[in-house]
Amino acid sequence: MSLQVYTFRPNWGLPAGGPFDLKLLSWLNLAGIPYEQKFEDDTRKAPKKKNPWVLLDGEPMGDTELIIDLLSRRHGIDLDAGLSPAQKAVGHAWRRAFEEHFHQVLEWELLVHQAGAQFMKADMRATMPPVIGPVVFTMMQSHMRKQLYARGIGRHSPDVIAAKGKADIDAFAAYLGDRPFMFGDQPRSYDAAVFGLLAPTVYWPMQTPVAQHARSVGAIKAYCDRMKERCFEDVAATRLKTG
Repeated sequence: MSLQVYTFRPNWGLPAGGPFDLKLLSWLNLAGIPYEQKFEDDTRKAPKKKNPWVLLDGEPMGDTELIIDLLSRRHGIDLDAGLSPAQKAVGHAWRRAFEEHFHQVLEWELLVHQAGAQFMKADMRATMPPVIGPVVFTMMQSHMRKQLYARGIGRHSPDVIAAKGKADIDAFAAYLGDRPFMFGDQPRSYDAAVFGLLAPTVYWPMQTPVAQHARSVGAIKAYCDRMKERCFEDVAATRLKTG
């Protein structure tokens, strides 16, 4: 099987800058499925116009949930094996909370909040032709403002948005308690999804309110550090040893 994974380029010490990129890469590494990562910031090339996307035996496919479901069936891999129906329901709810709600907060802090916007504009200016970078950022920011307003979060004041994001962080920290991962000592598919959304806010350097709060909550920072080590640093070390 040939699997190529197209993601945004690395950022913030992470192997890709996109939260759903991180979700898919984390899942693939936990599942032990080999792949080739390719960097592509132009989402117009993706089958669903969003990153990540894959070429699986030459066939393009988008949407992380669909990609993971197909690969799970093809390889006979179930990272959630042994969980009870109730645990799977809880995992499903947390995944949806982060992918549907917290994702909006992340996008707002990254592209609308002044600290995030300044960083992204400078980043695009540095990685694109000087004239094009700021123009692309302005178009992206305008598009994101409209999307976030339509989805709901953008209708609120910055203080309300920050409070909503912090509430998500605090609720997940309370749920984790002393557990290293969501359901014990072994990371599951739900951990890959939640980590994908948490990791950018924990590791990016911008002083945005929710990101600052996430870094200040010990359980959240430790959880992200464990997931990062398990999904990427341990995998890289193993690949280095095996050549």
